[in-house]
Order: sequence, then C-alpha cells, then structure tokens
Amino acid sequence: MTANRRRRGASLVVALVTLMVVMLIAAALARSMLLAHRQQQLEHNELQAEWLAESATTRATARLASQSDYRGETWITEVEPASSPDAPPLAGVAEIRVEKIESRPQVRVIAVARYPDHPWRRAVVRREYTLNLRPPSARPTEPENRP
Repeated sequence: MTANRRRRGASLVVALVTLMVVMLIAAALARSMLLAHRQQQLEHNELQAEWLAESATTRATARLASQSDYRGETWITEVEPASSPDAPPLAGVAEIRVEKIESRPQVRVIAVARYPDHPWRRAVVRREYTLNLRPPSARPTEPENRP
C-alpha cells in the first residue's frame, strides 16, 4: 500500500505543477493582451490628438482670413460620443496661439492639442506653422452676382 500512496502523491505533485504552469501561461497571455490593449488605446489617442491639432491650425487659418486681429483661443470639442448614458463624451482641447513675426508680413500659428482632456491619460501633439499674411487690398473679394 505504501507504493500505491507514493504513486498517488507523485500524481498529485505532477498535476499541481502542470496546473501551475498552465496558470502562469494564462497570466502571461492575459498580461500581454492587456498591454496590447493599452498600446492600441495610446495609439488611438495620439492619432486623435494629431487630427485635433491639424484641425486647430486649419481653424486658425480660416479665422485669420476673416479676422486680421485673431490671436488664438482655447477650442474644446467633443471628439467621440459617450460610451454609455452615464459617461461624459470624450472631449479634446486645442490651445491655439497666433504670434506676429516682427518685421515680416507673417504670423506663427501654434496649436497644442490634448486628447482626451484628462490629467494623465492623454496624448499631446504640437503643431506650428508660419503663414504669410496678404495685405487687405490683396485679399480676394466676393464675386458679384449678376444675372
């Protein structure tokens, strides 16, 4: 009977070691999937921030075309609707600054976009462009409507 107990004891040890190895593999796979999900979310946030920064510079260019004294703004926009009725929509924030360049008919447009608008889980993208300003007389006028 002692030999039979030893076999059962050895079988139990083998089963426990096998179970532990399977659990370690499952934990490693779960961790890998979690890291992949976080990386995908980070890439998503970075892409949204890039689009928001590009949109902010386009917004500044359009505003400069219609308002020569435009100096910038803080633009808050809803980028994605809420994932559930209780959750707030995901918003992006773009800080737009327009700086005149001395002794040149140019301005520097600087846009810093943050998405989502969260203290630490966000991506930040900065875009900076230099635009040539046309004098008011060189701006195109609206065509007249003639019959």
